Amino acid sequence: MGVYNSLAWALLMYGVRYVGYSYTNCAWYAFPFEALEVFTFAHLQVASAAFVRDFAPPGALATLTGITGGAHHGLGKGLGGLVGGVIIDTTKNTKTAWWYFGLFAFGFGGLYGGFVNLLRICGRQPPKPQQPREEGDSLEDVEKIEPLMRSEGDGGGAETETKQ
Repeated sequence: MGVYNSLAWALLMYGVRYVGYSYTNCAWYAFPFEALEVFTFAHLQVASAAFVRDFAPPGALATLTGITGGAHHGLGKGLGGLVGGVIIDTTKNTKTAWWYFGLFAFGFGGLYGGFVNLLRICGRQPPKPQQPREEGDSLEDVEKIEPLMRSEGDGGGAETETKQ
């Protein structure tokens, strides 16, 4: 399926969940849409982690993973709450807010998936990830690739021995 299609699939499944929420009249009817969280939240987290792992420059994996999580859990949920609150305030209807969120998720998921697959069909491939290191790489090769990931005193933690 690939990372790009996984991201598009997660957006489309968000659309299914949100439009489904807009039609529920009872809290018990929301459980089938909550089961789709496997395809939305978990699938999105796996796809974004794989994307960051494949495209992170050497030594920046933890930083970019943190930025990705902060963008989703902080910025995304904060903006979603703000926009949802504005929609609820203007329409005076929660179901309409879920409907709009579902339509936006369908629209952006379809646009993103269509764009990525159109690029693939036309012969322009999305960027390729960096090749993973082989297990037999020497320490010098690893230090050339990842200069910040040294095992000796790089300032990253407390050392038990001091060199003289």
